[in-house]
Formats: sequence, structure tokens, C-alpha cells
Amino acid sequence: MNRVVWIAASAIVLGALAVLLLPTNPGSETNEPTERVVSPLDSKVREAVRLIQEGTGNPMDAITLLREVVEEDPKHRDGLFHLGEFSRMSGQLDRALERYASILQLYPSDHEAALRYAETLADLSRQSEAQDFIGRYLADHPDSDLSSLTQLRDSWTEGDAAAPAGSEPVLTD
Repeated sequence: MNRVVWIAASAIVLGALAVLLLPTNPGSETNEPTERVVSPLDSKVREAVRLIQEGTGNPMDAITLLREVVEEDPKHRDGLFHLGEFSRMSGQLDRALERYASILQLYPSDHEAALRYAETLADLSRQSEAQDFIGRYLADHPDSDLSSLTQLRDSWTEGDAAAPAGSEPVLTD
């Protein structure tokens, strides 16, 4: 009888151990990489960025791809962002500013768009407006790592060559 109890107890312990060792997520133990599904719009953005970065083909083809993306999805963050970047590169600063503003309306916590918005305001010689924007943005996002915006603001207030003479620093709490 002892032998039967011992075998039963061993079977229960082994069964419990096997359950504990099973993966918690089905398929999580496979070594196959998971494929990330990329939307056709994201593919167009990637292609446009590739065309510009590599300098291959006509830059207007890249712009056309990005415009198609934003036409199909006016809230497509990357489409708007790269249109802003390419507008800035081509000296169309007002257009770039509009793109970044659109992103910030849709995605108020987009720190990269906020940085580009402030930089573009400064490029348009609207330094005090850029400083005011940074001050408000930092106040609205106190728990975020916004070191790039803080550094930009500080470079202007420390007498950096980019700061216009007599510009007032923005004080934030």
C-alpha cells in the first residue's frame, strides 16, 4: 500500500511541476521571430523617407507618397511628421510649422513634434513665441523626459548665438 501512495504522490508532484513549467503565453517559447504587420500607409512613409535619405529618384515622388498617406489618413502621425521635415528641409517653414501643429493637436504629448515646432518657430525668427511654447509645453508635461526641449530653451536663455539680442527667458515653475 505504501508503494501505491508513494507513486500517486509522485505523480501529483510531477504533474504540478509540469503545469508550473508550461509557458504562460501560448507560443511564447517558440524561437520563431514574430512578424510585425506593417500597414500599406506605413510602407508608403518608409518608402518616401528612403527616397529622400538615399537621394535616389525624384524627391517629389517621396512628397507625393506622403501626401497620399495624409489624404487617406489625415491623422497619420508619421505622414504628417515627415511632410513637416521635408518642408523644413526645402525652406518651406510655414508649411512645416502647420504640419507640426497638426500633430500636436492630434497627439499633444508628441515630444518630437513639439521640439520641431519650437525649432521651426525660432527658424522663422519667432524666438519669443518659441520660448513661450516651450515653457507651456514643459508645464503641461511635468513628468516627461523633455531634456531636448529644456536644452533648446536653455541654449537660448544662456546667450547662445541663436538667441536674438534682448530676448527674455521664459520662467517656468
